Amino acid sequence: MSSKSTVIQVDAVGKCFNIYDRPEDRLKQFLMPRIRAFSGLDQPSYHREFWALRDVSFEVGQGQAVGIIGRNGSGKSTLLQIITGTMTPTYGSVTTQGRTAALLELGSGFNPEFTGRENVYLNGSLLGLTHAQIDDKFDYIAGFADIGDHLDQPVKTYSSGMMLRLAFAVQVAVETEILIIDEALAVGDARFQLKCFRRLEEIKAQGTTILFVSHATELVRSFCDFGLVLESGKAIYWGGAKAATVKYLEVLFPEQKREVSEEIGEEAKRDSQISGSPDDGYAIASKASQALEWITIQPSDMGGHTFGVGGADLKWIKISGLGSPNLLIGGRGITIRCQFSWQISFVRSLIERDNYDPDITLGVSLSNNKGEYIFGCNGFDKGLAIDCLKNGISTVEFKFNTPYLAVGDYFLTVAVALGNQKHHVQLKWYDCVFQLKLFETDRNVYGVLAIDYDMNELPTMRDVA
Repeated sequence: MSSKSTVIQVDAVGKCFNIYDRPEDRLKQFLMPRIRAFSGLDQPSYHREFWALRDVSFEVGQGQAVGIIGRNGSGKSTLLQIITGTMTPTYGSVTTQGRTAALLELGSGFNPEFTGRENVYLNGSLLGLTHAQIDDKFDYIAGFADIGDHLDQPVKTYSSGMMLRLAFAVQVAVETEILIIDEALAVGDARFQLKCFRRLEEIKAQGTTILFVSHATELVRSFCDFGLVLESGKAIYWGGAKAATVKYLEVLFPEQKREVSEEIGEEAKRDSQISGSPDDGYAIASKASQALEWITIQPSDMGGHTFGVGGADLKWIKISGLGSPNLLIGGRGITIRCQFSWQISFVRSLIERDNYDPDITLGVSLSNNKGEYIFGCNGFDKGLAIDCLKNGISTVEFKFNTPYLAVGDYFLTVAVALGNQKHHVQLKWYDCVFQLKLFETDRNVYGVLAIDYDMNELPTMRDVA
């Protein structure tokens, strides 16, 4: 954790809800224990306990952004409500420093009968602003929301997107120490989402601490400093945002351990002997003896994490076109060869159960050190059909020119998938298996990458009087 002053401290928080099967059980649970306690009888229970959170602890420093991710029902919204103070924990404690603004659900804090303008003043007053302070910020709020004449119409007539615009505009206009957002941005259009995240970057730079709940792992990777992964009410990971999203994907796609893995391994061994690929445990090295210099990566050399439904394995990766040993050079041609295998009976069962096309492919992608994908390519998109029921092993080759990228660290991801571009399942995803570095470039890169372009001065035609 950063040395920045702590703004949010969550200590061993747990939350239990009582679940009643019938409405009358709630009344019985309220009355009967008192009657039986008075009479000295045993106290039966008319409810079941549901623990939405158990022993969740973490702390967040000033100006940091934390992504809270997990499957539906994992406890994310409950945790945010406890942090904002709208719900009390069953045990544990939460301490916050400074004013907190929260966008937990669309319409919260809005009166549907009031106009948008009236709700701006209502919401602002709930956040501790005076009428004069809201007057000073009103033009900014109205401009950011950009809903035009609808501002003077009742909120009950708004679409979900319009309500989001107004609610978000109010929250980010207030100078708060903590801002909490619970998935609400998912309903916004792409242009407004871009506007929102630019504003979030601004207030984060100004020292506002942000808690952000989203199922969009790319947003968490690119925007957040830390990530908290919840599963069944428990914190199963707390740390860097990139690693948190990988952990979340592992939860979504748990690899199924199967006896067939030995069969795949034997196929891989036989093919290795036939193809002449390096022995197991072979370290990453340059193949200077070949016509091209190849870097060979074995599974034992691969970093990162894996997830997927199982039934497939990546056997080796070979890359040519890199500078020694793993230097990425903009504009240079790159060739990537990958060999992978799969268990035919397993993929056949997936095809029969979920109606996938009997095609299998491999994809590669390049991401930066924030986990943002620069580009990706795969056999489905290229129209390369590999019948997964005819053979249990394949070797594919990708060729492309490396784009001119900004100086920094990059990571190669490889994945094996079954189906087609629109309907497929990840059998095995190897996240960030190989790190690449770009130290310098002969092109000026403004932003993420540079492109080739022409620029010429054209003859100027002056108007003739």
